[in-house]
Amino acid sequence: MVAAGVSLNVSTDGADRSLTDLGSGERGTALPRVVVVNKLPLLEVLRAGLVLIGLGVGGYLLWRVQDVLFLLTLAILLSTAIEPLVNRLRRGPFSRGSGVLVVYTVIVVVIGLPAYVIVPSVASQAASFSETLPDRLQQLRPYAENLPRPVQGIAVGFLDNAFQAVQAPPRPAGDDIVQAGATAAHTLVSFFSVFVLAYYWLVERASLKRVILRTVPVRHARGVNTVWMEVEEKLGGWVRGQLILMLAVGVMATLGYVVLGLPNPILLGVAAGLLEIIPMLGPFLAFAPAVLVALAVDPTRALFVLAYALVIQQLEGNVLVPRVLGRTVGVSPLTVLLGILVGSTLAGLPGAFLAVPLAGAVQVLLAHLLHSEDSSQADEHHEPQDRAVHQGGQPPRAAAA
Repeated sequence: MVAAGVSLNVSTDGADRSLTDLGSGERGTALPRVVVVNKLPLLEVLRAGLVLIGLGVGGYLLWRVQDVLFLLTLAILLSTAIEPLVNRLRRGPFSRGSGVLVVYTVIVVVIGLPAYVIVPSVASQAASFSETLPDRLQQLRPYAENLPRPVQGIAVGFLDNAFQAVQAPPRPAGDDIVQAGATAAHTLVSFFSVFVLAYYWLVERASLKRVILRTVPVRHARGVNTVWMEVEEKLGGWVRGQLILMLAVGVMATLGYVVLGLPNPILLGVAAGLLEIIPMLGPFLAFAPAVLVALAVDPTRALFVLAYALVIQQLEGNVLVPRVLGRTVGVSPLTVLLGILVGSTLAGLPGAFLAVPLAGAVQVLLAHLLHSEDSSQADEHHEPQDRAVHQGGQPPRAAAA
């Protein structure tokens, strides 16, 4: 059988000559030649070229609007995090849109009231910390000079540069002030845009989902819907879990710093809670400022702070993470590390921040494509009757009878 667009030309001159040689008693030297000629239709070539051009243009456009895609991803993360609350409100007199607005109001109240109480104290402690920072850097210099020779020069140089930058900070130029104002305005607009996009995503998600499922073949529609639901569950669970972990670590750190008598305990506790969101390195960076401050005050106190940080990390890893996150994300450390490296290379710090939830979503998609999901996920592909038999029970009709 010969494929379409391919022709075979067989040359028999050599074969006839070989037969003549054999008849005359001589050894044949020539073999039949098969010449394969590819004749691709011009229409298929043009179609393939247009597909490649379309993929290239699409990739370029996505790269140009990566900031918008980042905001959209943040909006999807926010919407998946608050969707359980919105669904509970829908059982009452609220529609989906009004339920989202109620949840937004609760978020503003929950964040605004503590911020109103804590922000003035944090601001005053930050001002005090900046005033005493040069002295604390000088107090750290003897410890840096006692370090081993390869590390000593780096540490001393870092402290000297930091001391000069704190003592004589460069005055910003007029262009820098305008640029800083424009950056602040852009950040504020982006912040509100995330909430607006999340609102419309929650309101229009059902319609968008129906449109996407209509474009999928009927035999794959149920699997696509299952993947969609699992990805949303993982993303929402990750966001809620990270917020709870940040709050727990920040509160425990603040209380411990107050008991240990560290200066600026609220500021250091807030920093510990915020740094907790950094993937992989967050638990270590969260307590680094407190250890450095304690080392500048009293080396013995720095040991107590380090021991307390280890206790918090053990509580977080063995108690909080299994109970709060559980199996909502379930991404292997290797996948997380590769995701962070790829995300930071493509989009810098925002890409590294979104590496973990996106890696979880990709892992769900690959698990369904390769049919390697666990038993609880695999049961979602069965009909209710088959699922009951698969779990060792009876089908619903038989059980009812």
